[in-house]
Amino acid sequence: MKKHVSIFCVLCLLLFVLTGCGGSAVEGPETSDMHTISTVMGDLEVPKEPQRVVVNWYIGDVLSLDLNVVGYSAWEQETMPFYEKFSSAAKMKSWAAEDIMAVEPDLIITYQAEDFEKFGKIAPVLVIPEEGVSSIERLQIIGEATGKEKEAEALIANFEEKLAAAKAELNGEKYQGKTFSIMEDWGPSGDWNGIAYETGSRGGTLVYNYLGLKKPAKLESLIAESGNGRGTLSYEVAHEYFGDYILWFQQEGKESEYAKTDIWKSIPAVAEGRIAEIPAIYQGLFYYSDVASLTAQLDYTVSAIKSMSE
Repeated sequence: MKKHVSIFCVLCLLLFVLTGCGGSAVEGPETSDMHTISTVMGDLEVPKEPQRVVVNWYIGDVLSLDLNVVGYSAWEQETMPFYEKFSSAAKMKSWAAEDIMAVEPDLIITYQAEDFEKFGKIAPVLVIPEEGVSSIERLQIIGEATGKEKEAEALIANFEEKLAAAKAELNGEKYQGKTFSIMEDWGPSGDWNGIAYETGSRGGTLVYNYLGLKKPAKLESLIAESGNGRGTLSYEVAHEYFGDYILWFQQEGKESEYAKTDIWKSIPAVAEGRIAEIPAIYQGLFYYSDVASLTAQLDYTVSAIKSMSE
């Protein structure tokens, strides 16, 4: 009887060992579909390859990386380089918890720190502040967080190659010491009026941060005093802030009243043909400052500057 029990025990032990070994061989080591990244809000667990992304201001970064956007709160326009990737079905009515929850995201990407607490129970919230993070760094952060590192680096490499060529041309003798203005006429009256100047949007990030072109000294002083990189100037004083070259943005369906004045005609850059009028349809092209937008802006801006008179 004892012999039979002993043989039975040996068989059970052997079966246990074989089953254990077989299980390990088939299933292999367990791997998590989450990973930890470092963010301004601290360490954060996010999906290695998110399948359902919700995003606001950084829509260009997310679409250019071909992430699946199930919800977005942002403006879309036909001259944006990633326009065909927008999905009307993913457009959210508002940037609110109920709208975000309804699309069941596995990752939320935003620029607002308060969203971390507001939406953190819905899905991991990746906060990337606008200040202190360059367009290139932001794309790298999103790429590393979402398993799109290679795609991000390819976009960056393409931009940097084009940028180097453009800087070599615009740093030549013709443009040495010249200043550049980005301006738009908001009209003589209304809540927003006067001549608007830009240093961030409307291509300002590309022109000043990446191409390294200079602002007029008086505009530099105004920005330093106000602490604001954008604002408006009255018709009476705006001419004092125009540079040697002007990127002049048009508004849809509106003629510039300022361009009809004698002051306008007296501005040297205008009188000498160093002005590029940018049609209203291209507001979308110059709206965002993601790497894909900057690359497309670069082509347009360099061509526009080169087309101006000597």
